[in-house]
Amino acid sequence: MAAPDISSSIPNALRLVRRMGGTPPSFSDYPHSFSIPGHTLDDAHAFVKAMQATVLWIHQKTTRNDLDTVTPDQPKPIGQRTEHLFKIEYRCPCYGHHEPTPNSQKKVKSRKIGCTARFTVSHHVLTKSLRVVWWWDHNHNPYSHEDMAMQRRPHVVNQWLNKQVVAGLGWHAIEKLLSCPDLFQLDESVAVREGCYIRYDHVRHLIRKRIKVLSKKHDNVFSSLRIWNSDLASQGWNTFLPFQESSDDWLFAFQCPWQKEMMITYGTGMLMVDATHNSVSNYCFSDGRKGSGCWQRPPCLLGFYSFGIGIW
Repeated sequence: MAAPDISSSIPNALRLVRRMGGTPPSFSDYPHSFSIPGHTLDDAHAFVKAMQATVLWIHQKTTRNDLDTVTPDQPKPIGQRTEHLFKIEYRCPCYGHHEPTPNSQKKVKSRKIGCTARFTVSHHVLTKSLRVVWWWDHNHNPYSHEDMAMQRRPHVVNQWLNKQVVAGLGWHAIEKLLSCPDLFQLDESVAVREGCYIRYDHVRHLIRKRIKVLSKKHDNVFSSLRIWNSDLASQGWNTFLPFQESSDDWLFAFQCPWQKEMMITYGTGMLMVDATHNSVSNYCFSDGRKGSGCWQRPPCLLGFYSFGIGIW
């Protein structure tokens, strides 16, 4: 839920809080069955989204049944007719049992504690309605502070965090958006900030993941390099890609126009080559090979570089 807004708050700050001490649902029947508005798969997903506001239900499976059309000259099908056009199933994130890795040093408690709570949404063919069957009994309290600390963040919080990373914000800026002074005054027995468990590692993972997605223009590394080579050359960059096919030895060098000017102006007499360990991310090869990076610069200008990556 959203906390009351105040005029002094930052416009894009995360002001979501979660109520603590709620009462888990309870019905006279188990599982509990009911119908919801709509009749399409999108309507079913809208219901799932509402269910995931606090508990991040995990998608288990989706079943689709194609209705066979029978022409007048064909015999009627024999056997049980299909009752559902589609059926989706979601389970509690605490479903299953944790199998620890031998000799593991991790001390964090697993969220898998054998909870059997789940629900299904299906499209009933005869009535053309959406029917929900809900096994609502959890073996833990999904509204407790301990459960919030153990579970994954809700989708709305993840969407907010992704939006900040896409906007180019780093950890320090995001940390400030999470630090609303008025929310720190909340009684934690009543409500807890949704962003209190967002850590530096979460932001770092999203930033690195985004960099990897944007930089990888093709699943094949050499195809991706060829695309990068063409794109940079079309923008006036100097590029050097002698190995355009899969090779054990490869090199890719690139230089922007203003770097070329600086090299010609200040680097005609002497050039220096610097190399730094792990100056490029070593995740592009599936066979374990790693890339290395180097910079080329005039001796008098520390800030003007040409860059190259490769394996030698």
